Amino acid sequence: MKISLISAVSENGVIGSGPDIPWSVKGEQLLFKALTYNQWLLVGRKTFDSMGVLPNRKYAVVSKNGISSSNENVLVFPSIENALKELSKVTDHVYVSGGGQIYNSLIEKADIIHLSTVHVEIQR
Repeated sequence: MKISLISAVSENGVIGSGPDIPWSVKGEQLLFKALTYNQWLLVGRKTFDSMGVLPNRKYAVVSKNGISSSNENVLVFPSIENALKELSKVTDHVYVSGGGQIYNSLIEKADIIHLSTVHVEIQR
């Protein structure tokens, strides 16, 4: 299964600010939409809570707290390893979309990294 990381970073290296993306750039949002449309997204629970369920995507959410979802497009897994194992049965490509722990765990396994630079500086 191909693993793609997708993210944007400010000029001073900030990816997110707590649960929020600290900028709004239409071109970046359109790129995210185009790349992830009808695809699987692998995300942590906090990222999932902040982004919600976007249309025409399926989610693999990693949560140690065992959240549940009645949405047929959302599957919850106790670990990254378990999520990858199960996803490999249903897809040949997954987009990793945060948070930080998920990125750190999978950056060395990534086949593709889609990293956009947003030309702003965000206070850390």
